[in-house]
Amino acid sequence: MKLAILIPAFNESGMIQKTIAQLLALTPRLQEMGVELQVFVVDDGSTDNTRQLALEAGAHQVVEHAVNMGLGAAVRSGLLAAREADCDIAVKFDADLQHDPADIPVLIQPIVSNRADLVYGNRFERISYRMPLMRRMGNLVFTRLTRWLTHWPIQDGQPGIFAANRRYLSQFYLPGDYNYTQQILVDAFHKGMRFAQIPVAFRPRTTGHSFISLKYPFKVLGQVFMLMAALRPLRVFGSLGFFFIFLGSAIAIGEILSWWQGLGDKPVQHVNAVMALLFFGLQTFFFGVLAHLIMELRKK
Repeated sequence: MKLAILIPAFNESGMIQKTIAQLLALTPRLQEMGVELQVFVVDDGSTDNTRQLALEAGAHQVVEHAVNMGLGAAVRSGLLAAREADCDIAVKFDADLQHDPADIPVLIQPIVSNRADLVYGNRFERISYRMPLMRRMGNLVFTRLTRWLTHWPIQDGQPGIFAANRRYLSQFYLPGDYNYTQQILVDAFHKGMRFAQIPVAFRPRTTGHSFISLKYPFKVLGQVFMLMAALRPLRVFGSLGFFFIFLGSAIAIGEILSWWQGLGDKPVQHVNAVMALLFFGLQTFFFGVLAHLIMELRKK
């Protein structure tokens, strides 16, 4: 089997060679599993010499972005490169060595043994430092969100390490440029993939900077909504349509009851608002139906 380890990198000159060297050191162990290793670096618009250092360290391929596009875009480019290289497995791995390369053989085992299509690392059983409170809270919220959206028993919805097999590589959809973790989970679930999660080590960062900021929740929620709208338009727009229809109906019924009890001058006080909500709800619902039919036709 052919394995591509994908390393998104933005100004990682201080760590990239050490990371690649530790990954290449896995070659004998992976060969025992019948797995051929290749290292792909995605240089996401670095302004230092990350690309040159990666090639000198033995990277098999460096995919370049002319400008910094974001982690999600870098992961997408790496997955596309793995697919074009006809790889059986792709592993996304952080350039800063917060994860342990020694966990990769264990991470890919469910794929090698054909028990899973997507495998995420779970950091919280083997984390070696106390994660900042805001990051812990954010991880808890988004892990629960993806657990609710996928019905999978997800313990860690935002690790920096995951593995995907050829089946997922052939059909993944990753539209957002900012983050990838929630997008991939939702996408894989709606495509009928098998999921597994493996405990992995997680160490404090020693170089570079985290891409997570106060904008993170808003950008991620927007990406998840867009992905859900693309994958399940009837579920998204049908639910929104029914919400507005319900709201308009509730206002109308409440005002009719008030009029019947003698508390109003006419049955419906806010006719324009009720009609607007009802018409908007119907339009949104039928938009979802139309989008769903278009998606079904494209599958044929």
